[in-house]
Amino acid sequence: MSYTLLQLIDQVSGELGLSQPAVVIGSTNNQSTQFLALAQRLGKDLVREFEWQRLVKTYVLQTTAGVSTTGTITSGSSVITAIPSTAALEVGNVITGTGQAPYAEILTIDSATQVTLNTPVATSTAAVSMTFAKQDYAMPSDFDRMISDTNWDRTNHWRNLGTKTSQEWQWLQGGVISVGPRERYRIYNNRLRIFQALTSVYTFAFEYVSNYWVMSAAATAGDKGAYTLDSDTTVFPDDLMLAGLKFYFLKAKKLDYAVELSEFMRALSYTKAQDVPVPAQSLAPIGMNPLVGPWSVQDGNWPAQ
Repeated sequence: MSYTLLQLIDQVSGELGLSQPAVVIGSTNNQSTQFLALAQRLGKDLVREFEWQRLVKTYVLQTTAGVSTTGTITSGSSVITAIPSTAALEVGNVITGTGQAPYAEILTIDSATQVTLNTPVATSTAAVSMTFAKQDYAMPSDFDRMISDTNWDRTNHWRNLGTKTSQEWQWLQGGVISVGPRERYRIYNNRLRIFQALTSVYTFAFEYVSNYWVMSAAATAGDKGAYTLDSDTTVFPDDLMLAGLKFYFLKAKKLDYAVELSEFMRALSYTKAQDVPVPAQSLAPIGMNPLVGPWSVQDGNWPAQ
């Protein structure tokens, strides 16, 4: 069983010849307060250090169906009026319909019947049909970073294309031909932004690194991003936390930490190496051929029966 926060700091204090605190969370002792701050920083640094399998999670989301409605548009104006209801609309929704500029978005929701776009419309029409589609989706509450090439459209069984750069995104928005059979995406304002914004419900999934590195007493996986109780444990091995906390403490105190740094780097190195089993490597690898081809035809004659 992993050290609790109190056990961790007591162990480090004992190894450094310092007094061992009876409590950490809520303590007014300067040494305990500093140890707690350094432990919080160490955990957050370790989250960013490596793609730990113990922090990898899968996020599955369903896109939102488009909202079909009507409204009155005026040439040269960005305001749409006479919408029956704006209750289902969100800032950032993309609009499609007669007279609309390509990929125009809702800039503000002004009232129960009116919105303002970020681009003026080209024609004047009363009660024209239009559809608003959601393009931005919230990330998981413990999201730290997405793992590359894991974003898939499970409805169509193909990988989504991304993440797109700012330059690529503007080409998608303004290029003459930019729409293809797959969805494109980027991380924008800490949300998953999809191109083109979908009007039908699809199931998307991707893997990400969680920033929940602390476990409460009853948890079996990380369920929070910082220590809040003396009984909290961590997803990281005890020896890594011990070595790291000793190094961080001596460095903060402006003391010599060469040995402790070496111990921490060694613990970090073997913890990374042992985090995920590594397959045996071949000096002459042969790729898998999942489809039928010449390699599927047997040598010699075909059997009579």
